[in-house]
Amino acid sequence: MKKVAIFSMIFLGMLPLAAQSNLDAAYLKTEAIMQEIADREDIVGVSITIGQADSISFTKGYGWVDKELRVKTQPYHRFRVYSLSKHITAIAAAKLAEDGVLDLDQPISTYIPFIDVPLATITSRQLIGHTSGIRSYQEGEWQKVSNGLCVSPFESLLSFEGDSLLFVPGGDYAYTSFGYVLLSAVIEKVAKKPFMDYLSEDILQPLGISSIRLDEAKEVDYLAAKPYEYWKGTLYNARYANNSCKFGGGGLLASTLDIVAFNQQLLNGSLVSAESLQMIYTSMRLNDGSETAYGFGLQFDVDEKGRSYAWHSGRSRGGRNALVIYPDQKLIVCISANTNGDGIVIEAETIAKSFLP
Repeated sequence: MKKVAIFSMIFLGMLPLAAQSNLDAAYLKTEAIMQEIADREDIVGVSITIGQADSISFTKGYGWVDKELRVKTQPYHRFRVYSLSKHITAIAAAKLAEDGVLDLDQPISTYIPFIDVPLATITSRQLIGHTSGIRSYQEGEWQKVSNGLCVSPFESLLSFEGDSLLFVPGGDYAYTSFGYVLLSAVIEKVAKKPFMDYLSEDILQPLGISSIRLDEAKEVDYLAAKPYEYWKGTLYNARYANNSCKFGGGGLLASTLDIVAFNQQLLNGSLVSAESLQMIYTSMRLNDGSETAYGFGLQFDVDEKGRSYAWHSGRSRGGRNALVIYPDQKLIVCISANTNGDGIVIEAETIAKSFLP
């Protein structure tokens, strides 16, 4: 019995050492992966933040947010997060549903009576889950949408509201940023205030997050990373883009610290109830009952050890991003860069797994 007791004491004493060793290895792996990303020819500046439960485990910037002025990247710098905006917008809709002012399964014509017939029967849930049948960008359309200032998402509907749907709402899955522009309009109508005012005043500021904003390109933002483009082996200052017309579909500027803090408080119950959180992390279903592996602005997957996680990416002119969340472990990884190019989700997934037991 004495031998068993002594062995148990030694074993238990080793556990903290093993945990610290695993954490040290995770830090080293993160540093190596991020340095490799920063050293790529098609990356100018990149930032990472890793959150666990209610703490920040790792946050660091690499390279330059302004190469010409030699301004080093910091975790608080804002990047064009593009489609990571969808997750924040979807949570805003979930909050309105929890507050009883938005029924996610009612046709959006309930809230926007003047909406055109092709869109009238679509529900907010279908907009969130990309099962509405609304088309995506056509050739050259991204450029057109990115060259004007929009005050309200209703101005952006002109690009697609008269077009036929790809399928009966709920009949299939087709990823579309236009669907989230329409969702932004629904939110604005239901909240009875401009979309960004609702997002800032009712969602973000109560969480202590005040630096997420719309990418309007109408004033100098000293915390915004300068956008770059890499094309045919040459790096350029990114062409002009005003992403305000994308609204909740891809128009936000945010730091990696912002994105992680938002998801930490979402997972910890500061924003929605446990019931709503379960809905957010449950796959949408089509009319025939089949799952889409997409939830509230998040795609779902399972890693090689059977652990469920969620992820999303966003990339276009002057930005690329990756968000990986292990909700059961309350682990969040966000990487953002100020240069367009290939996705960096695999790197974010690898880093996230290194921090798991």
